[in-house]
Amino acid sequence: MSVELVALQKAFLASMRGAAANRAASDQLMPALALGRNATPELGLAIYQNAYGARLREVLENDHPQLGKYLGDVLWLQLCGGYIDAHPSTVRSLRDFGASLPGYLATAAPFSSIPITAELAAFERRLLDCFDAADAPLATWQALLATPIKKWPSLRPQFHPSAQLHHAQWNSVEIWRALKAAALSSAQRPPESCATSADWLLWRDSGQITRFRSLSADEAHAYAHFRAGGDFADLCEALQERHAPELVPGIALGILQGWCNEDVISAWGV
Repeated sequence: MSVELVALQKAFLASMRGAAANRAASDQLMPALALGRNATPELGLAIYQNAYGARLREVLENDHPQLGKYLGDVLWLQLCGGYIDAHPSTVRSLRDFGASLPGYLATAAPFSSIPITAELAAFERRLLDCFDAADAPLATWQALLATPIKKWPSLRPQFHPSAQLHHAQWNSVEIWRALKAAALSSAQRPPESCATSADWLLWRDSGQITRFRSLSADEAHAYAHFRAGGDFADLCEALQERHAPELVPGIALGILQGWCNEDVISAWGV
């Protein structure tokens, strides 16, 4: 590949990523675009620039449908324009183009003054990650019951690759649900945003359906404990700080059995 062609390609890409910010790149392209073209170079370049932005906006809209509804058309277009300028696509696949959107919303005006928007974006990205996560075997409850008692203290359940935790400081999931339901009922309005504290478990079940539900305080603690490499014995000890000792085994086993039944556990790690 010639040096001239490489320079031309780089100038073309720079122009796609923002004509105003890359006027020099656009000027560099004009002589080459003028060769053998019926349309003017400026018009030809503008067509490509418009198509580039439209394609990236389409990606964001497909990945974040409920966020777009929540913001409305004006703010959504402002979000797309600002995000595309701040985080131009740098890889061939568009799968992860919106990966930095939650962080962008948390810091860029005017969205940083509406903190629930970043949470909505983060929740929708976790749903995408659940759907696209790798496949893995699923553990059975019978396999755990067949485990020798002496191995139980060192038990470290391994979660399915799709399992994720969404910690909400706002009622983002409730609003997401309402927005999704509103697609079927135009009369339904999402609730007002309000501060809260909740943990949500997301995963993909054996039927390839993405699921999510809220976690109790004990479940959230157990999930974080096992994710950090903790074992069953230490979990039971921690649960005794909130429950009578005679209740702890039943609580711990109930958590594990619930996860197993929901296809959250990939292996028992004994």
